[in-house]
Amino acid sequence: MEEKFGRALQSGPREFLVLVEKHQSRPDKFALKTALWSWSLHASASSKSKLCDALSLATSQAVFAFENLSDDNETPKTPSPPKKKRRKRSSRNHNSEAEEEDEEEDDTAGRNRRRRLGLLNALRGYAHLAQLCVTHPEKEKGFFPPWDVFPVVQTLHEKLVLFEEDVALQDCVSGMCELWWRESWAGRESLIAQSLPCLLSKSLSAGRKIDVHRVYAMREAFTFFDFTDEESIHDLKHLLIRCVVTPLYVRTEEGRRFISFLLGLNAQLANDVLAIIRSQIPFGRASILEAYGQILYKAWRVAKDSSLHEIHNSCMQGLVEGAIYASSKTLASSIRKLLQGFINQRTQEGVEALLFRLQEPILFRALQACIKQILTRF
Repeated sequence: MEEKFGRALQSGPREFLVLVEKHQSRPDKFALKTALWSWSLHASASSKSKLCDALSLATSQAVFAFENLSDDNETPKTPSPPKKKRRKRSSRNHNSEAEEEDEEEDDTAGRNRRRRLGLLNALRGYAHLAQLCVTHPEKEKGFFPPWDVFPVVQTLHEKLVLFEEDVALQDCVSGMCELWWRESWAGRESLIAQSLPCLLSKSLSAGRKIDVHRVYAMREAFTFFDFTDEESIHDLKHLLIRCVVTPLYVRTEEGRRFISFLLGLNAQLANDVLAIIRSQIPFGRASILEAYGQILYKAWRVAKDSSLHEIHNSCMQGLVEGAIYASSKTLASSIRKLLQGFINQRTQEGVEALLFRLQEPILFRALQACIKQILTRF
C-alpha cells in the first residue's frame, strides 16, 4: 500500500487524494504516513504547495456539499398544491401508487445517507492528511509550512459543529487546532471559537482526565472571548459553569486549577462561579468542599481588581459570617471545610492578615451584642 501511495503522489495531487479517501484503515494510515513523509524529503516546495492547495480545494468542496446536504435534510417539505378531483380509482391502484411513493422516499433518504457518510469519510481522510502534514518530524525545516495547511484546518474548524456524528473527525480537527495554539502559529486565534466548546463538551461527557488536561492546556485561549456579550457567549458560559459542578474537574489537580482560572477571567463569570460554589455548601461532601476551598485560595492568590473584589466581598466575607452565625453545627462545619483552604495556608504571606480583616468586625459586633445583653440584666 505504501508503494501505491507513493506512485499516486508522483502522478498528481488529485489521484493521491482519491486514494486517501478510499483507504483509511489503520494499516493504510501507517502506510500513508510513511509514503507522505518519504516523498516530502525529495519533493520540491512547489509540489508540496500544490498538494496543500489541492487538499484545501477538495476539503472546501466536500464541506460545502456536506453542509448543503444537511440543509436539505433539515428543510421541511412544502405542502403540495391541492389536486384536482379525479374519477375515483380502484383501491388496488391507489395502494400501489402509495407504495411506490414510499419506496421513492426511502430510496432518496438512503441515497442522502450514503452520500452523507461518503462525504464524512472523505473529510476524515483529508483531516488526517492535513494532520500528517503539520506533525511532520521535520516541520521546523519547513517541509510542510503551517500556512500552506492553514486553509484546510480553518475550513474544517468553521464547520466543526456539523461533524458531531463523527467523533474521529471532530477529534482530529480539534487536535490540529490545539497544535496550532501550542505552537503559536499564525492564525491560531481563529481556530478556537468552535474547537474550545467542542473540547469542553467532550471533557464533560467523556469523563476522562486527558480531556481535562487538554482543556487546561488551552486555558489562555479563553481570554480571547468577549464575556460581556451575553448573547454570543451564552453557550460557552454554560459549559464553563458545568465544569464547576463536575466531579472530574473538582477532584483533579488540573481541573481545580482551571476553575481557579475561571474566577480571574471575568468579574461576572466569577460571580456566577462563586454562587455555584456557595450553593454546594449545605449538601456538599467534605472532600468536595475542601477542594472548593483550594480553588478559592488559588484564585485569590492571583486575582486582581474586579475578580479580587468579587472573591473578597461576594464570597469570603459571607463565608466568615456564615461560619460564625450559622443556624446549625452541620452548616457551620461545612462552611469551615470550605474556609480550610485558607486556614491551612495561613502561614503564607497575606493569608492570616486576610482572615483577621474578615473576622475582626464580625467578632467585635457579636461581642458587643453579648455585653449589652448582659448589662441590661443588671
